[in-house]
Order: sequence, then C-alpha cells, then structure tokens
Amino acid sequence: MKKLISNYLFTVMYQLLLIITPFITTPYISRVLKPEGIGIEAYVASIVQLFIVFITLSFSLYGSRQIASKQNQKETSEEFWSIFLFKILTSLIVIVVYYFFVNGSSEYKILYLINILTLLANIIDISWYFFGKEQIKAISIRNMLVKIIGIILIFTFVKDSNDLDLYVLINAGTLFIGQLIMWIPLLREVSFVKISFKSISNHFKPIMILFLPQIMIQIYVLANKIILGNESGEIEVGYYNQAYKIIIIALGVISSLGSVMLPRMASEFSRGNKEEMERYVNFAMQFILLITLPMTLGMIGIAPNFVTWFLGNEFEPVTNLLIIMSPVIFFVGLANVFGIQILIGTNQQNKYSIAVTSGAILSLILNFLLIKPLASTATSISLLVAEGVGALIQIYFARSYFNLKKFFLMFTKCFILSTFVYISVVLVSTYLPFTPLLITFIQLSAGMITYIIGLIIIKEPIILRLFDTVKSRFHRNIRG
Repeated sequence: MKKLISNYLFTVMYQLLLIITPFITTPYISRVLKPEGIGIEAYVASIVQLFIVFITLSFSLYGSRQIASKQNQKETSEEFWSIFLFKILTSLIVIVVYYFFVNGSSEYKILYLINILTLLANIIDISWYFFGKEQIKAISIRNMLVKIIGIILIFTFVKDSNDLDLYVLINAGTLFIGQLIMWIPLLREVSFVKISFKSISNHFKPIMILFLPQIMIQIYVLANKIILGNESGEIEVGYYNQAYKIIIIALGVISSLGSVMLPRMASEFSRGNKEEMERYVNFAMQFILLITLPMTLGMIGIAPNFVTWFLGNEFEPVTNLLIIMSPVIFFVGLANVFGIQILIGTNQQNKYSIAVTSGAILSLILNFLLIKPLASTATSISLLVAEGVGALIQIYFARSYFNLKKFFLMFTKCFILSTFVYISVVLVSTYLPFTPLLITFIQLSAGMITYIIGLIIIKEPIILRLFDTVKSRFHRNIRG
C-alpha cells in the first residue's frame, strides 16, 4: 500500500502542475489567440486526435497490464518489444494515411504538418511500461519538467494571434522531446531480445478488444467537436473546448488513481489474490466518492465567477457549459473504479466495451438531434449523457466486486456534505465584494474547510486514518 500511495502522490504532483498550468497560460492564451484562434486550434487538434487514436489504440491500458503480470526480466523484455513492434507496424499505416490527408487539405495545412511531431511523440510513448512496473516517479518528474519548459516557451514567444503556428509547435515539440527522453531509463532495464512475428501478432486480438471502447470514447468526444464545428462554427467549438479543458483539469486527480491502481489490480488478479483485490476496490471506491462529489458541486458553484476572470468576458457562454459538464467529474470517477480498475483489471474487456459503446452511441444520437438549436450546449449534454450511461452500466457489470449497500451509504454521506460545500461557495460569491480572482480563492478555501469539517463530524475513516498518520509522523520527528 505504501508504494501505491507514493506512486499516487507523484502522479498527483504532476496533475497539480497540470491544474496550475492553465491558471498561468489559459488567461494569457485566451486573450492573445482570441476565440477564433482557440477554436481553430481546437478544431485541428480534434482532427489530429482521430489519427492519434489509431496510433495509441489501447496500448496504455493493455501494455501496463501485461507488463505488470510478468515475473522476471526476460519475460518483461519479450513482452515489451513484442508490444512496441506491434505499435510500430500499426502506426506506419496511420502515418501514411495522415500524409495523404495533409496533402489533400487546403485549410490549416501548416498546423497539420506541425502536428506530425505530435503523432511521432505518441508513437514512441512508452509510459505504459513504467506504469506497469509501478515506476511512476520517473514519468512524473519528466512530465513536470517538460510542462514547465513548455510554459516558459509559450510566454516567451507567443505574443499575438499570428503566433498560433508557434503555439502549436511548442506544444508538439515539447511533447515529442519528453517522450524521447523516457527511452534513456527504459534501455537500462529492457534487454534486446529476438521477437517472432507470432509473438507480435498474438497481441492483435486483446488490443483490438480493448481498442473498441477507446475508439468509441474518442468518437463521442472528438466527432462531436467536429460536428459542432461544421454546424455552428469555430467559435462555438472554442466555447465548448474551453469548458471541456477545465473539466479535464479536474479529472487529472481522478485519472491518477486509475493509472496507479490498474497495474496493482492486474498483478493481484494474475496471482489469484481475491481478498487483496476487494480491499483495493473498497479503498478506491471510498476515495473516488470522497473527492468527486465535492469537486462536482464545487465546480457548479464557482463556475460563474471563475469563468469571468479565468477566460475573460469573451468566453461568458462557457459558464453554462461548465455547469452542464460538471457531473462528468463524478461519472468519470465511477468509471475509473468500476470500469478500468475492475473490468479491465480482471480481463473483462468485453463488458467494458459494451458500457462505453452504449454511452457513445447515445451521445452521437443526442448531438445530431440537438446540435442545430442548442449548438455547444447540445455537445455538452451529449458528453454528460455518454459518461453517465457508461458509468452506470459499468457499475452493473462490476456489482459482484463491491457491496452495493455500502456504496449507496457512502454516496449519501458525501452528497449531503458536498451540498453544504455548494452552499458555502455560492454564499461567498453572493455577499463578498472582492475581485473575481480573490473570490474564487476564497470560494475554494471555504468549500474545502466546510467539507473537511463535515468529514470530521461524521468521523469518516479515511480522514481519521490520514490525521493519525500525520500525527504519528509529527511526534516521531519531534522525538528524533
């Protein structure tokens, strides 16, 4: 458990940097590139991301799970190279298709060419190996350094709306260099071994099974953006994209748990340790409910004031979109536990695929029906429905791995406490006559204090355990 906590803390440190980064860059970029520039970048990124989907397939989930299940260095090396060579072969096909696509494009051609670096970065990405080995520290430190360098370059060189190409180049270039650096520690651990074509082809079926839900996720996230751009224009895409980015920032802390827990769950499952699996599931379930519900209601409460200073008056429509999307935080948290950690961790990819595909299909149908009258609001509703339906189906499939009564009891307690968080946040914005930036800071502080006091009053075990740990270490340091 100590290693899990250490890995999680390093992952959260990087996610906190991701949270801080938009506070530094987004207000600046929003004002420099304007809604049109933001919309163009989001539209091009959506197209590029469709190609990235076919490069990454399901290597992140599949690769980390497979590496985690290997018991010695020889098996690990063979597994790594067979998976990576499979990735190279599939990526070559994608690169060829992308080449013809770029040559046939008449609009935003330079941006598409720059994003070749983004494609290459995803091809050489081997972070799944380190997640499988539970060596999160190396990845987190690398990601933090690359992100800081990117921030410095953006503020140094991106000065006006004509620098959109340069902004995309900085993002793509730093991503590529960051992925390249990770090969240095990898080659110290993995030895070169002879790989047969059969061992490479053996990965085809399991990767494709895991790929189906991944492509469906990208379809309803990315295709809906493209539909929105074609029907309502780049500015509406810009509004939606800014709201979605804020939600993604909030999801970073949640996804960190999944990245850390999946290899451990896969390892325990391969050893047949059912009791340990149940212990980890209960911990993850409690943790997710503890953080996602206050984050969801807190986000709804701070949205009006937050958008005003964070994005600027030109992005006022983002407020309603952010409120609509906020429950996505809760549903993605549930899917992280019941879908990724349980269903994928126990090789039940088919059930995971059914859940995600069902949500994606419903999302696309809703988007087509509502896009013309509601524009970006329709795409936001579609996202919420997709995540909600997918999460509920995953809970149903994973019901044998957790206590449903305990889940609802925990949900009720956290929801009631989170309601008080929402009330405290709204009261701050209603009665305090400060600047929007200061009000947001006070809102976050008031919400956090309210929630922690509530958890102490109801004697939540995780919080009490945390306080006991801090207290014991404090006394130990004093004695030392």
